[in-house]
Amino acid sequence: MDERTRIDQQAQEFFEGLWQRGDHWELESSAFEQMKYARILALLDGGHYPRVLELGCGAGTLTRHLASLADYVLALDIASSAIERAQALWTGPATVDFRQANIMEYNPHAEGPWDLVVFSDIMYYLGWLYSFFDINWFSSQLFTATRIGGHCLYANAMGLFGDMLLLPWITRSYRDVLRNVGYSLITEDIFCAQKNRVAIEVLIDLFTRGV
Repeated sequence: MDERTRIDQQAQEFFEGLWQRGDHWELESSAFEQMKYARILALLDGGHYPRVLELGCGAGTLTRHLASLADYVLALDIASSAIERAQALWTGPATVDFRQANIMEYNPHAEGPWDLVVFSDIMYYLGWLYSFFDINWFSSQLFTATRIGGHCLYANAMGLFGDMLLLPWITRSYRDVLRNVGYSLITEDIFCAQKNRVAIEVLIDLFTRGV
């Protein structure tokens, strides 16, 4: 087994294990998460997106909000148990395609171009599992698969509360990866609130792809 295959397997086993135990991050029940989604939607400002690619959709809590702005949403997650939960909870029209896939192995050009690409609280996990080169290359492929004039949304938690994956300078470094591969920053917001008595900030950035 080569190193990349080992990492892919580690990623799938880790997230599968979490989702088999239910809503590990309390994405469905947490007031913090619902307020975060509201801030994300505020940045999108009611825009309409014919085709949306959501990376790391989990059980589809954000997907349900994105669907109201889109004609079609492809929502990917590495954990089949998360996708099964998302499909079971989905009651909307058949414009959302929940699909099990390792996003690092997915070719965004195959079904693109995309009008909106969404990263919500997954980049720090990619940084934990994959090399900086892999993340840069993947981001560059997403950029070229985004329609000219389309958008990329990046939302990532950060804070100084002991989780090394969420250090603010790391979160901002991954934001800058998206800028460096060609996306132009339109606007940035920082959402601040407590979740389970822990103060957390969420960096939310909306990018566009120019000509």
